[in-house]
Amino acid sequence: MLGSPYTIGVIFFTLAVMWVVQMSLAKKQATGFLNAINSIKGPGLEVAIGVNEPKWGRKKIYLAIAANQDAVVVDGLVLQGVSTFAKSKSETTFNGLKLSEIVKANNTEPIWQSAKMAGETLMKKIQSELNSSSTM
Repeated sequence: MLGSPYTIGVIFFTLAVMWVVQMSLAKKQATGFLNAINSIKGPGLEVAIGVNEPKWGRKKIYLAIAANQDAVVVDGLVLQGVSTFAKSKSETTFNGLKLSEIVKANNTEPIWQSAKMAGETLMKKIQSELNSSSTM
């Protein structure tokens, strides 16, 4: 029965359908997260995304933070979960902190690892903008 060409065809067809469904759900999740990130963008704000480097068995945490030109975090979003059904949620842990405080913190919690990555990126962005505006 398993040797039947029809059985093998059905197995491959089922796998292909499952793969297409998974890709569709992943695209929907990514689009939803990017739309949520756009909601925290504003005039004079820079946004960056950081992700932790999980150890085996832990889930990835994607964190988007928005900072003003004074390098102070004003808003954040987190996306965490183990499947394509994870949703973004507001994250206020870092609101009011300076980016340098986040980057220099010795906190090893996964969300802080994500925040450090995003903070480093934002510091570079803000410094780059300051440099380019001062040369004009």
